[in-house]
Amino acid sequence: MAAAQAASVADIISQVKRPEKTVPICLAGDLQAEFEDLERDLAIARDQPAEGTLAGGANPMATQIAQQIMELRERMREHTRVFRFRGKPRKEYSDLVASCPPNEEDREKGAEVDWETFSVALVSACAVEPKMSVEEAEQLADVLTQAQWDSLVTAAFSVNKRDVDVPFSFAASAILQSSRKNSK
Repeated sequence: MAAAQAASVADIISQVKRPEKTVPICLAGDLQAEFEDLERDLAIARDQPAEGTLAGGANPMATQIAQQIMELRERMREHTRVFRFRGKPRKEYSDLVASCPPNEEDREKGAEVDWETFSVALVSACAVEPKMSVEEAEQLADVLTQAQWDSLVTAAFSVNKRDVDVPFSFAASAILQSSRKNSK
């Protein structure tokens, strides 16, 4: 810890990498309904005994539906686009906020920005992959659902206004713990 404290401000500045976040969005949202239908069919098929087996083995229909679900999940992954956002330096962010002042009514309610304008500008400004202009961000907002757009806006906002901590992964920890038990 003492070595870190001895670093100069110039050294610290040279190490700064602004926060980034990714947001996966499945662009083939119509496949969600197909997935839900298959999940219901699978629940029904699992509850029915397999014909011709005394031990009650796996129902072939359930196995077939499970395979369809896995194939559909892969199709959905193929239609998923990952958006990457990077935080802006403090001054750039505050300039962006200032460029989107609220109208009088919203200002009276305590709003800091005109949220419609700001959200589009923020997504555009913070988008790293794919990069997008304000016009492109507006077009994207017009075709996505509100939930999908909110996910992008939240990520862009988060990389600017949330702390960055060293994250903990329960899934990775569980796998490594299980791996250690199995290697003994």
